[in-house]
Amino acid sequence: MQPQQPYGQPRPVPGWNAPLPGPAPMPMAPPRGWRPPPGPPRPGYPAAPLPPGYPVPSARPVYPPPAAYGYRRPPPLWPNVAQSGGGNGTGAIIGAVAFGLVVVSIVGVLITWAVTGRDSARTTTTRAQTTSYRYPLTSSSRTATSSPTTSRTTYTTTTVWTPPPPPRSEPVLELGQHPLFWDKDSGFTNAPCSTSSWPYNVEQADVFYRDLRTCMDPEWRRLLEAKNLPWSSPNIVVIGGNWTDSPCGGWDFWPNGSAGFYCPGNQTIYMSIVALSPGKYGNHDGPYAAAFAHEYAHHGQELSGIWSAYWNERRRAGADSPQGLEFSRRAELQAQCFSGMFLGSRRGGTITEDEYQRAGADQYRGDGGGGKRDHGTYQHGYNWWWHGAVKNRNWECNTWLADSSEVS
Repeated sequence: MQPQQPYGQPRPVPGWNAPLPGPAPMPMAPPRGWRPPPGPPRPGYPAAPLPPGYPVPSARPVYPPPAAYGYRRPPPLWPNVAQSGGGNGTGAIIGAVAFGLVVVSIVGVLITWAVTGRDSARTTTTRAQTTSYRYPLTSSSRTATSSPTTSRTTYTTTTVWTPPPPPRSEPVLELGQHPLFWDKDSGFTNAPCSTSSWPYNVEQADVFYRDLRTCMDPEWRRLLEAKNLPWSSPNIVVIGGNWTDSPCGGWDFWPNGSAGFYCPGNQTIYMSIVALSPGKYGNHDGPYAAAFAHEYAHHGQELSGIWSAYWNERRRAGADSPQGLEFSRRAELQAQCFSGMFLGSRRGGTITEDEYQRAGADQYRGDGGGGKRDHGTYQHGYNWWWHGAVKNRNWECNTWLADSSEVS
């Protein structure tokens, strides 16, 4: 069954131990894959007026002939013949005889030519052509052949097969049955990852998270493109304070207790160096990398179509209803699992075994006391992260098919 389309814009994906912000106060753009309901066709774009043509001239006036313009007698056939006395009759006879001889000669030549031409042999040319049209996968070329003893020409068509263009990548709006979970052997490769700094200020944090993105981009690209799903690298914005604005709305990191969030509206990961304090974690890559991998997982959900499908279902159930909040927990715990997959698959570089263990120990994260139950318990946040780190398979992170007791 096609899920009901959302009627508002997606809100930011609160990350890392943060409750989902309240309903957006303003109309928001529908998620990817939304199509307008059927209805009467829109009027087409009005055609531009025709360009002014060359002006048609008015009718040409009819002028009367000049006053002296009238019938004139044609001049004599032989104007130089003298018209005098009795010689008029003799000259006329001689002229008539000469004229008759000329006419007889011309007629004789015409008759001879007609008879000779009728009896002469005529040559005709006939073309035989073979054509083949196979649109749009073919291109054709014609080769003409002829015999030296005949004028008959034959054309042969050669058909060359042209491969069709590759299918266009489109997100798939599914949850538990999404293609990302079909392949039981699909997961991240075991590869090193190194960072050149650590996030102790905005400038160095920007370098640090871009280094991590360089490690994550090829992994997510391979997973998505293997299922003909679209891929693009996310944008990164590092925040030095507690407040930021985005197309998904304003966000206050400190009261929400979050280290970062992802905005589907501009496909951007926002990371704070205040909420994810370097004073707490120092120059250890692990905890920072786990937080960033969680937000990158939301980017993967958005590109694949999972996020739009989830938001449709949550809207239909009621965003803050018990069922709607369970949908939210499944989405967040899946991001936890993908984060664990990335850290667990790193082999070498600055993400060492010690950093891996530090990251795992920091995953007791989830719903705080008194807030909405939209992220899951601390224990479930910890369990799903380690499940992804140990299993490193996409289908193992399919929280949409998990029992409700495992996503509470």
